[in-house]
Amino acid sequence: MSEENNVTSQADELPPASQKTKEQWLDEGNLLSFYAPRRYEEGLAAYEQAIRLDPTYELAWRMKGYTLRALKRYEAALAAYEQAISLDATDAQAYIGMGDILYDLKRYEEALLSYEQALRLDPTSAEAYDGKAISLVFLNREEEALAAYEHVIRLDPTSAEAYVNSTTILTTLSRYEEALAACEGAIRLEPRYALNHASKGWLLERLARYEEALTAYQEANRLEPNDAGIWRSIGDVLTTLGRPQEAQQAYEKARQLDSEEQA
Repeated sequence: MSEENNVTSQADELPPASQKTKEQWLDEGNLLSFYAPRRYEEGLAAYEQAIRLDPTYELAWRMKGYTLRALKRYEAALAAYEQAISLDATDAQAYIGMGDILYDLKRYEEALLSYEQALRLDPTSAEAYDGKAISLVFLNREEEALAAYEHVIRLDPTSAEAYVNSTTILTTLSRYEEALAACEGAIRLEPRYALNHASKGWLLERLARYEEALTAYQEANRLEPNDAGIWRSIGDVLTTLGRPQEAQQAYEKARQLDSEEQA
């Protein structure tokens, strides 16, 4: 059974609107908002029905905030999360949701405070550490952001994004050996993502490990053969290695791809 049919069948099992409890309205909102096809407007209406039945229903307010964010109605979403927190100040997920909205609104200092409050309530939340890290990046507090990403990786070793973002920060700080280690962590998790291999090649170039850089770029090229930038990087390394004929072929391929893209 497809997700769409599954959602429809579950929704059909719910009682008529006049007989639904607040919990059933919440369940309906979750079905509409979290499963394909995501019908956020209808999900929002369901959460509002739950709130109509019980204005103190904190979870419905939190889910309303989630759905409003998905609809890009950020100020309304922020108000919903604030209401949820006023009803239950111990809900770490509500603080994370509020942090996400404040981040969307580019209010990074406030977002950071919200994520930190979530972590006080739930120190094991990789999601809160991830939000804290990206807020710190936008506040130009790179060392603290790195420490936050270390927590993300410890709590969720499958987070390729945390490795990628750590790579980016360490590269910005010219800490190439550490950046390379983080990049290899990303590759272990996402070995078919060409950009990870290209990043590894670039870092190996900075470390003057040109043969290894060439191998990394060639793997990126195997995964993404129509990327002109990767072909140029191959050309640059081949030039450094004193292989001008092969370098020229790589540059020519890059020019060809650029021309095709502009055509």
